[in-house]
Amino acid sequence: MVTLLHRRYICIFIALFHMIMHKGEKFYMSCYDDSSPSVEKIKVFEKYFTSKIHLYDKDEIERQGSVLVDYADLTGDKTVRSRLPDVITELKEQPELMLKCLGVAIHQVLTLDLEKQAAELQGEELSVATPIINIPHISARLYNYEPLTPLRMLRASVFGRLVCVRGTVVRVSNIRPLCTRMAFRCLACSHTQSLPLQHGKYATPTKCIQLECRSRSFAPSRSSPLTHTVDWQIIKVQELIGGEQRETGRIPRTVECQLTSDLCDSCVPGDTVTVTGIVRVTNDGSSRGNKDQCMFLLYLEATSVSNTKGTSFSGGEEFSLKELYAIQEIQSQPNLLRLIVHSLCPVIYGHLAVCNVAPRGIYVCGNSTSTTGLTVSLSRDAGTGDYALEAGALVLADQGLCCIDEFDKLGNQQQALLEAMEQQTVSLAKAGIVSSLPARTSVIAAANPTGGHYNRGKTVSENLKMGSALLSRFDVVFLLLDIPDESHDRHLSEHVMANRAGRGRTSSAVVTRASSDFETSILLEHSDMPLSERLKIPADETVDPIPTCLLRKYISYARQYVHPSLSPEAAQILQDFYLSLRSQAHCANSTPITTRQLESLIRLTEVGFYVLITPHNVKD
Repeated sequence: MVTLLHRRYICIFIALFHMIMHKGEKFYMSCYDDSSPSVEKIKVFEKYFTSKIHLYDKDEIERQGSVLVDYADLTGDKTVRSRLPDVITELKEQPELMLKCLGVAIHQVLTLDLEKQAAELQGEELSVATPIINIPHISARLYNYEPLTPLRMLRASVFGRLVCVRGTVVRVSNIRPLCTRMAFRCLACSHTQSLPLQHGKYATPTKCIQLECRSRSFAPSRSSPLTHTVDWQIIKVQELIGGEQRETGRIPRTVECQLTSDLCDSCVPGDTVTVTGIVRVTNDGSSRGNKDQCMFLLYLEATSVSNTKGTSFSGGEEFSLKELYAIQEIQSQPNLLRLIVHSLCPVIYGHLAVCNVAPRGIYVCGNSTSTTGLTVSLSRDAGTGDYALEAGALVLADQGLCCIDEFDKLGNQQQALLEAMEQQTVSLAKAGIVSSLPARTSVIAAANPTGGHYNRGKTVSENLKMGSALLSRFDVVFLLLDIPDESHDRHLSEHVMANRAGRGRTSSAVVTRASSDFETSILLEHSDMPLSERLKIPADETVDPIPTCLLRKYISYARQYVHPSLSPEAAQILQDFYLSLRSQAHCANSTPITTRQLESLIRLTEVGFYVLITPHNVKD
């Protein structure tokens, strides 16, 4: 009895295998040949997926129509490397074929697994005539592909190859249906046949497949069951520029990426994404008539999109063991805050140095910035005519830093910052389109007083011609007054001349003079000495500044892994200080004190422990 049942199952699975091969192949390859080299690749990938079938959520794969495949795990598998020694090269140079083989393999594995489960449930009542479970087309989404390709390297030499790029999404189009297989009806015999449309390019059959007809006239049947469409979307990705990658004198490079099926709606403007895809070309949309038909535009046919918006920090920083040891060494320094302060701007003073150190920073100048350039704009796509959102500076600096110079030159554009600094979002309501984009950014602004000098008889708002609603949204406001001081001017001139002469920095004992009015000592260890004095460098002492690349890693590490919390004692101190400020706010010409100031105090308290990489905020 056991032998007969065993033979029965063998016959069943042999029949299923041949039926599955036919069913799966029609989704991926137009023509299938048993002698094709692709058969060996499919068998190898089938063994790979079989060994990891317990790691996949079958219902989720069937619902999404895709499966995530880790590039490092696939190419590092012993079975794959032994039977396909050139798998890395083939994935790079023949990505379309290899991805189809991966899709066929996972399709067969899932179908066999589901049929096996059905057989176990039905037991001995299973017959060969049992219908096979229909699984839709499954796309292999290859992620963690290496190496990352800079956008400046996307040239004609990489056409048709698999690449991986990282950047910021600056434009997102509407989702439209893309036809991948069209049904055509013969005008002579009314026979219907389907034709695959490669890369979304429309084509018609060359002749009717009926032996008696051979007509060459067809009409598309868009409502036919043989016509297949998928979701289609275009995004524009702009390169990440920062630090040593910063290039001046040219606009940032961008590349359009084509998303299909489950990849649509995976990102919004301002997100930092890693796109793995195949380099394709399309006709230049700007060409007219038959002119310049040999000019093409490069774009990416995306196979996977990794979005970092779900993480606590979108800088995408990764840390090696050597960098972690360096961060630990920096954190163990006795006077860490002084070291970091003097490492931020060893040569250049001002917020621009902070922008260069920030892992994700955007710099704009107020006299050449518009409202849409700061927030978000609505533009019409030249090809489809649909509206598309284009991100501005605040959206591009999401979870980063936005530096605005010449803030007093913004004029009415200052009102565009109110929502972003309060709600951390940017809203748009135009042409019947209402949208909201994340703008979780820190704003650093530099402004000059009216008339070129600061009038002590007026308030800060009156000197800067800035509304109190906007001014109250800044956590701290520093007044950098140029007061003649012989000692300060002497040290400053020595510092400037030393830098010009190439001798490096001199004693920086007075570089923190602008912070002399900052009285709190919560950022440092126990000490009765004022902060301005503790940040000074003695004449007989030198400080070796932290390199910019390492300082950027230190800041990224702190933002990702440090989550400070207020202790009850520290919360009580902040509450008492806030209440005292509220009680003094009734004087003439005083700045209104609201809950924004309390939130600012909490954020300033947390900043010190980000710097020191300490998890708890104590009262000191």
